[in-house]
Amino acid sequence: MKKQLAIAATVILLSVMGCSNENDAHYEGTILEIKENSIIVGEDDIDPEASYPTYEILIDDKTEFNGEVEKFENLNEFVSETEHPIVKLWVIDKGTNNEIDNRIASKVVVEKE
Repeated sequence: MKKQLAIAATVILLSVMGCSNENDAHYEGTILEIKENSIIVGEDDIDPEASYPTYEILIDDKTEFNGEVEKFENLNEFVSETEHPIVKLWVIDKGTNNEIDNRIASKVVVEKE
């Protein structure tokens, strides 16, 4: 009986651990503003009468860029030329309650809608 219980517990633990996929971005949204060393991201499809959270994500020299933009210096040009650019973000520390505001991005993938 103990052996069966241990096997069941192991299967459940492995299943729970497998639910988090490192390929899943911590956040996906649109780029609202680009600052000197950060980007402001938020929802794209919004109701003008409602308020939505925005997040400032810090960019450093270790942040990896992929997709349509290969480096931070090219981001502003791409955003100004593209309607509704989409960004996927992986952050170093998601913080408490999965907040990503003011976190450093480890990876940024920029795509066209």
